[in-house]
Amino acid sequence: MSALAAVILGLVPGQGVQAATPPLVLSRQQALELGLGGSLSLRSRVLTVEENQALVGLARSRFLPKLDLVALGTFAQVNTDIGFISNLPTIGDLNLNLGGDSSALINNTFVNLGLILTLPLVDFGRGPLQQAAQADLQAARADQEEQQRRSRFDILSRYLAAQLSAAQLPVWESSLALSRRLLSDVNAIRREGLAPRIDTFQAEALLQADLQGLAEAQAQHAIALSALARVLNLPAESPVEASDPLQPDPAWSHSLSDSLSQAIAQRPALDSLIQLQQAQRARVQLARAGRLPSVGLLLGGGISGDWLNVPNQSVTPNVSSGGMGASLPTLSTSGNASGSFTDWGAAITVRQPLYDGGVTRESIALAQRRADQAEISVEQAQQAIIQSVETWFATHQAAASQTTAARAAITAGERAVQDAQLRYRAGLSPLTELLIAQRNLQVARSAEASAIYRWNLSRAGLELETGLER
Repeated sequence: MSALAAVILGLVPGQGVQAATPPLVLSRQQALELGLGGSLSLRSRVLTVEENQALVGLARSRFLPKLDLVALGTFAQVNTDIGFISNLPTIGDLNLNLGGDSSALINNTFVNLGLILTLPLVDFGRGPLQQAAQADLQAARADQEEQQRRSRFDILSRYLAAQLSAAQLPVWESSLALSRRLLSDVNAIRREGLAPRIDTFQAEALLQADLQGLAEAQAQHAIALSALARVLNLPAESPVEASDPLQPDPAWSHSLSDSLSQAIAQRPALDSLIQLQQAQRARVQLARAGRLPSVGLLLGGGISGDWLNVPNQSVTPNVSSGGMGASLPTLSTSGNASGSFTDWGAAITVRQPLYDGGVTRESIALAQRRADQAEISVEQAQQAIIQSVETWFATHQAAASQTTAARAAITAGERAVQDAQLRYRAGLSPLTELLIAQRNLQVARSAEASAIYRWNLSRAGLELETGLER
């Protein structure tokens, strides 16, 4: 191996080709199993289905009873010398019998613990909301089935592309071998003085053109294998190769009318759009429910406790005689009280929207437009499916004739090249005739590979559209 080749392959000095990671050789069936098992697109659709399942549960839980535990605790401290306290937190007004030069310190602790049950009795948005969520879930499931088909087609198309690029390599290698033999013959004939110098130039140009074609075919093969590895979700350092040769699959056994009927009747993509249309219609009803009344029930009950403590009530009495007064020592007293009570109650709430600034009206109009758009999307998808089926069917029919014609052209081309070589060596025809014959043979071989590729790809496309497999 040359130093340049080692650099291209990414090898460091001292390493050989054996150090490279061996390719993962897969048949078509193995590629399908591996790709469908690790498809990122399919995994994403599974998560979407689970997300919509959660939304269905969320829509259902919106109308279930709600039970809440509530608790309240307060502490208040008041120091007063007027004897009357108004709006004391948790106990309201409090009146103490205080005389002049008297004051009181009051501590109050209040605790409440209760339960509140909220139950929606009448809500006209309940049914439409659940219908919309359920339709979205069905649409997600249909979309998952559609992605299963599309992932299968993506894997098949990438595998077929790898087969086609691999089939082109021996075509160019064969053409290159012929070009080398032709150049050798031209040089031998010219050394005998029986061929002009232009023949050598033409043969050399043909050889270089074949070298360029082979290099391009090798590059396209590497690109096709990389695309196959990506659709299989393989690591970048894991090369892959297709083990199955490019051979024509069995012919499509269904008529065009049967294929169209099957594609329209059993297509998850259409089912998904139809379910989305149903969801939009349900959202129209949900928007209209914004104008209707709703009725709810509220139940509550609990227990409360209060602790009132007066740790210090001080009084400073005065005595007077003959206009003379004196203060006696201050007297301090304390007291406390506590108690508890239970209570419960029920309330019926009725809500009737009267005017919301046009929000409900515009919400109804928006939902209706989206429902109309969903209906148009269904019709557009039907037309696209019909066009796709007709295109694949016509391609499949044309590929059969193209394959037959290409094989006949290869047989004729091989004989033409043999005859042209003999005629040129005998000096009965110019080199141009041999060049044309050789190039026609190369084109016929490439055309055969392309025709088989289109035959298999069109069958895979019909399987995608109809859901029918071999």
